[in-house]
Amino acid sequence: MKQISIANLVKINAYVGSLTAYGIIFSQLSALYSIVFSLLFLVAFYRDFYKHFVVSRFILNTTGILSALLMFMQINTNNIVQPAIDTITVLLSLKLLEEKKFRDYMQIFLMIALILSGYTLLSINMVFLGYLIFYTFFLNYGVILLSYYQKDPNMVFNITQLKSLLIKTSIIPLLAIPFKIFLFFTLPRTNYPMLNFLQTQGKGKTGFSDKVGLGEVSNIQQDDSLVARVVMEKTSNELYLRGVVFDYFDGKSWSTKINFFMTKFTRFYGQKLNYIIYLEPTYQQYLFTVDIPYSISQPSGFIIFKSPDLVYKTDKMITSKIKYSGESVLTDNYSQTLNPSMYLQLPDLSTNIKVLAEKFKKDTQQQTAREIYNYLQTFSYSLKNLPTGDSPLEEFLFKTKKGNCEYFASAMAVLLRLNGIPSRVVGGYKTTEYNQAGGYYIFREKDAHVWVEAYIDGKWIKYDPTPPIRDLAVEQLYKPNKIKVMFELLDYYYTTFIVNYDFSKQIELINKVKSGLTTLTAPKINKDFNIEKNKLLYLVFIVLISYIVFNLINIYRKPYEKRALEKFLKKLKKYGYIKNKNEGLEEFVMRIEDSQIKEYALKFVKEYEKFIFKDEKITKDEYKKLISLLNSF
Repeated sequence: MKQISIANLVKINAYVGSLTAYGIIFSQLSALYSIVFSLLFLVAFYRDFYKHFVVSRFILNTTGILSALLMFMQINTNNIVQPAIDTITVLLSLKLLEEKKFRDYMQIFLMIALILSGYTLLSINMVFLGYLIFYTFFLNYGVILLSYYQKDPNMVFNITQLKSLLIKTSIIPLLAIPFKIFLFFTLPRTNYPMLNFLQTQGKGKTGFSDKVGLGEVSNIQQDDSLVARVVMEKTSNELYLRGVVFDYFDGKSWSTKINFFMTKFTRFYGQKLNYIIYLEPTYQQYLFTVDIPYSISQPSGFIIFKSPDLVYKTDKMITSKIKYSGESVLTDNYSQTLNPSMYLQLPDLSTNIKVLAEKFKKDTQQQTAREIYNYLQTFSYSLKNLPTGDSPLEEFLFKTKKGNCEYFASAMAVLLRLNGIPSRVVGGYKTTEYNQAGGYYIFREKDAHVWVEAYIDGKWIKYDPTPPIRDLAVEQLYKPNKIKVMFELLDYYYTTFIVNYDFSKQIELINKVKSGLTTLTAPKINKDFNIEKNKLLYLVFIVLISYIVFNLINIYRKPYEKRALEKFLKKLKKYGYIKNKNEGLEEFVMRIEDSQIKEYALKFVKEYEKFIFKDEKITKDEYKKLISLLNSF
């Protein structure tokens, strides 16, 4: 029968765990550290499994010290976890290169656990749950194999013994899973997690902030990371999420200059719709809303502020998944009283741009805006080879005539202002992706978008000058198939469960359990007696099943030697022969009066003692032979 040494089992386990840990953290690792880990891992694997060679401990220690020094140089109050994870990953690969003993393997498992813990500070999603379950089993196997390795590094297992070991040891993590679920539901939670401050340094979203430059949105639009889900009925083929309003242009970038707390009188008209937003960590303070927002609820643990530009901000950065509801108006315009000169600011522009703007001048401001919009529709949409240099807007208007959304929005806003029409640029997201099964819109980074609002006749009117081909181009970046849609839906339910489940839900659950137990333990004799009786029967049934499962687990966990002996003694007890506590097996059998029972019992004891005296474990096949011998009594 094929055999495998415990040394090889421990070694394989260390490499599988290390590779899986790298797979978990890969998307969060810095590129340089990822390359270093990959190269060192391959060298270590080749060294341990193909051609053994010794790596200088001086080189390993020096590299480890340099990695730690580099980590300390990178760490600051806003950047703690990322350098630590990078460094631990490299140290793990260095440890694999060493001559490994028991202590070294323990350090490897510790670093794997640290990487898993660090991942929870950078990202918690449905995939993490799978990793957690895997490591519940993996670390359990690792510790048990190491205990054998420490006792005898030369020990060998055959395949049957290894299977038996893995099956038996799986009971421990299997029993731990219900306990973890119990802790998840019962341990107190807070809306102010102690380690939230650590998350602010993670590889956050590349989404909108207080400033956006020409060409920057194209980097966001090549990322299909999830931003938000908006639970609502499907209203049209596309949906806008409003985030930031930019009012100041310096020729290359837009920013927000107008006082956030200025008051303005606003009136809304149109159909109202209600929705719920599940927002991913953005590491910004902006709350996205369905355009045009009327009001939103306050997310748990945050204070919100609303600007006259219908922008909502929180009092601190959003470092974890949050949920809030909103009410918006389906309209392309709304009335507002303001000083229009605040939205006419312009930098020094070339004569060419000013002359071009004059060509669009019409009898009314609305006609002028429409002329500018129609002109830009003749341009091409592109995410590559975007205009750059000292005058990117002029290059876009007169040379390339192609670009992505911020070029189109910037061009229209500037041309409007040159014609005396107040305007501003709105940053957010636009999508057509709708999950029919879950009933929600999906917004990804690739859906990042900017558009224009023009102030005409006392109203802000929305214009989206980017050609419609943009929507088709964005869709090509992410093509969901049935499998992706299914996992997306599962991740949505996981997210809603995590976000919706808080301390109040725990109290509610505990009260229900207490109420149920009170009812079950003290049923009332009344007209509902049958219902109470059924509840009591259910409780008895659950207790009974739990007792059976517990005993089966205990029986299954016993070694074959102990199980065989217990059955032997139990069988003899039926015939009236009971072994004394300090009595040997042969001594016990020799005092049996029935010669036939004594003969069979002695055969069993002789077979059984072959293993006991040699200090060998009974295999499953050998256990079956012993039981067969018992059954022949």
